Amino acid sequence: MKKIIAFLVSSLCYASASYAGVSIDPVQMYINSQAKQRTTTLTLESTDETEAKIFEIKAFKWTQQGNGENVLVPDDTLILNPKNFILQPNGKQTIRVGFNRPLESVLTGNQEGAWRILVEEIPQAVKETSVNFLLSFNLPLFVGKQEDTNVKFNIENNRLVAQNQANSHVQINNLKIVDANKKEVFKADTMAYLLAKMNYSYELNGTKIADPKKYTVQFFTDKNDNMVELKFSD
Repeated sequence: MKKIIAFLVSSLCYASASYAGVSIDPVQMYINSQAKQRTTTLTLESTDETEAKIFEIKAFKWTQQGNGENVLVPDDTLILNPKNFILQPNGKQTIRVGFNRPLESVLTGNQEGAWRILVEEIPQAVKETSVNFLLSFNLPLFVGKQEDTNVKFNIENNRLVAQNQANSHVQINNLKIVDANKKEVFKADTMAYLLAKMNYSYELNGTKIADPKKYTVQFFTDKNDNMVELKFSD
């Protein structure tokens, strides 16, 4: 009996741009409306593979609910070229992503638009029973003007709430709450994206912050390499 058992190896590309001999670059894509740019590219490269792989590209409009939950809706507004391709061993494939109309028509005022580009391997038939790990890269695409980090923090119902005040996204990594002596009292293990004007809440898991004014929040973003340190909002 000939059989293929397929497992999906998914990468959100938060820290790594490669998996199982296939690399992708860049891990975040930008289209800047100020430069009248309408398209960008990403490149998939086979580095240590011995067999060809088939990939399919899909686009999703990316929004968030008030609590930071991601909502992905299939979107044919974006032009993906090619949508399907074969990646040969030690080969490269460039994919163009963009729009064929002015960006103003796909944006809401001055607010950045966000999409997710899914690069997904398609299973192939095999000659004998085997286990096949399928690759899937989930890449963010940000369209519009980028603003500096502008985040406010407060404590609500024993949760740390981050409020993105900017008209563009921010990616928050390695978030900590420290006391006046810089002693860590809370650390978030997950990376979070806050889209324009959206919030994200962290469960404090029993950490008590009785007087937020005595603490600060430390974190890193995708905007620069330096740590950001902010006091709690009033």
